Amino acid sequence: MATVQKLRDVSRDELVKRAADLRPLIAAKAAQHEQERRISQDLFDEIRSQDFFRMYQPKKFGGLEYDARTAMRCVIEWASADTSTGWVCSLALVHQWLIAQFPIELQEEVWGDNPGNTTSGSYAPAGQCVAVDGGYLVSGEFHFASGVDVMDWVLMGVFFPPEEDGGNPVPGFTMAPKSDVEVLDNWNVMGLTATGSKTFVCKDLFVPEHRKVTFPDLVSGNSPGYQALQSNLYRYPILSIIAYGIATPSLGALNGALETFLDVMNERVTRGAVVLGGNKVREFQAVQMRVGRAAANFKAGKAMLFEQLEDSRSKVIDRGELLSVEDRMANRITQAKMVELAVDGLDELFGAVGGQGIDSSQHVQRAWRDAHAIAHHISFNWDALSSMYGQHLMGLEPQGQY
Repeated sequence: MATVQKLRDVSRDELVKRAADLRPLIAAKAAQHEQERRISQDLFDEIRSQDFFRMYQPKKFGGLEYDARTAMRCVIEWASADTSTGWVCSLALVHQWLIAQFPIELQEEVWGDNPGNTTSGSYAPAGQCVAVDGGYLVSGEFHFASGVDVMDWVLMGVFFPPEEDGGNPVPGFTMAPKSDVEVLDNWNVMGLTATGSKTFVCKDLFVPEHRKVTFPDLVSGNSPGYQALQSNLYRYPILSIIAYGIATPSLGALNGALETFLDVMNERVTRGAVVLGGNKVREFQAVQMRVGRAAANFKAGKAMLFEQLEDSRSKVIDRGELLSVEDRMANRITQAKMVELAVDGLDELFGAVGGQGIDSSQHVQRAWRDAHAIAHHISFNWDALSSMYGQHLMGLEPQGQY
């Protein structure tokens, strides 16, 4: 087994401060990254060098095993400067938790020689997975792999063949070094443009048996990784921790847009036409109302986020409990509502930016597009999630992922 270097600890508050300090650098690169449809390796490596991706990583491999509250505070800071950067780096962070669910042999393979390795992922079970001696052969196209250009490994959603004749295939994940797959340059979208969420492909790629974790493992609280690590951090069901990593950037998008809007509008004056020229835009009640609604949405979304994170943390980390169906449903409706609040808040702001605000260089319009892109993620479809939560409250079997 590879020897892991002992890395020094860093406090939770220091990590959040570092995240906030990075905002000017992230913002300065946002337009360039959007044009290139990916974040740059140098920015990603700078963020990696500051210990953020150690937060969910096992202590055995130099990680910190910190709580989700600290992680999401950092994500809000990054996404306030640029939603795409917040999205990519949040996934790099939360995927460390997901790697820790795999058998310890896989963790040693990924982190043993380089604890700084990170992983991009494609979640939907796709392609073919055929059992062979010692493992599986995987072939197919794997979509929406955010940040694949800057990360080191890839995570693939597959259906593992049944272990018994007549059994059903089992959904789950396997992994491979990025060098084992081909990345297609096919990310051309209206929002989250700089996430570089491209497709990667492979043909008859052999993955050994130890690179396997199933969805039932990931909701059991007793995954192969937990059995080896014995840390309560790894007892969360997958969607009660991973999905926050892609919901929370929407709150950062709203926060950054609100701050930018206030900076710009406090000095802007009208030019005439519909209203008399020379009036301060901030003196219009309609603009004041939009700002107030957007700010209220941010406060509400952030309050929901941290209240729910703390509720789950106290049960899983402090008391060592498994989250119930009710707990898991509470996490899912919180995640979806956060995104809805962020989108509504950004709609308020975008409705008041005026003609200058639609220029492609403007922060508010980019954040508006990014938040709408997040809302299109299948995990946050408001109709589906609100219906599922209603089914649960009315004693019906929830139809959806939780």
